[in-house]
Amino acid sequence: MRKKDLNNLRDCVKEALEKGSQRGYEFKKMRFAIIAELKRLGFSSSEIKDRLLEWNQRCEKALPISEQKRQLLDYVDWADKLKECKIGCKGLEDFCIGEDKCSFHKNRTYLNRKQVETLPFNQADAIRFLETRYKAEGYLLGLIIRVLRRYQIEKATGEVMFIGYRAIASLIRDQYGHMIEPMAILRAIQDLVSEGMLEIVSKGERGSFGGKPANGYRFLGWVDPTQGLGGEDETQENAHTTQNNLYV
Repeated sequence: MRKKDLNNLRDCVKEALEKGSQRGYEFKKMRFAIIAELKRLGFSSSEIKDRLLEWNQRCEKALPISEQKRQLLDYVDWADKLKECKIGCKGLEDFCIGEDKCSFHKNRTYLNRKQVETLPFNQADAIRFLETRYKAEGYLLGLIIRVLRRYQIEKATGEVMFIGYRAIASLIRDQYGHMIEPMAILRAIQDLVSEGMLEIVSKGERGSFGGKPANGYRFLGWVDPTQGLGGEDETQENAHTTQNNLYV
C-alpha cells in the first residue's frame, strides 16, 4: 500500500494501524475498522490480510502464529461475506482524536458543504408555491424544507440527510416554536415527495438523534409546475446563481 493511500484513512484508524492497539475491546474494534476502511479505499482481501499481520506485530501482546489465521485472516474472509462492511465515526467515537485535529473530519465536512452549496431549487419560490397550493398545511411543508436545509448545512451531511420524524419535529419546535406531531411530519414529507422536492433515498437507517432508525432524504431539482417554460428557466437559473437563503 502506498503512503498516499493511507492518508485517506480515518485518522483514528490510521493511528492504530501505525502504532498498534491494546488487546481486548480496542483490538477487536480496530480489527474491524481497519478491514472496513481498507475496503472503502479499494484494497483487496489479500492486501488487507498483509496489513493486518503487520498491525498485529505492533499491537500489545501480538497474536502468535497459531492464532493469526483464526483471529485475523479468517476474520477478513468473514467480512468479505457481509452485505456491507463499513464503519462510521459514531462507531469509533471511543477512539476519536478530536474533530479539531482530525483531517478526515475536516476534509469530509469541506467536501460535503461544497457538494450542497446550492439548493437544487429556489427555496423562496418553493415555499410560496406550497403555501398557495396547500394553504395552512403549506406552512408546515415550508418549515420542513427550512429545517432540513439548515440541518444539511450545519451538520455537513452532504446530499443525503439521515433524520427521523421526531428529530424534524424537535428542530421545528426549537427553531420556530411550533409543537408538531411526528405523524404530521410523516404526512407532510409524503407531500414534499409527491411534489418532487424531496426524495427518500434510504429507509430506516440510524440517524443522528438518539440512534434511532431514520430515513435518508435528498433535495431534488424541483421546478414550479404553475409557471410556463419561461418560469422554469428562471427558476433553474436562480437555483444556480444564489445560495437560496441557507438560513431562513
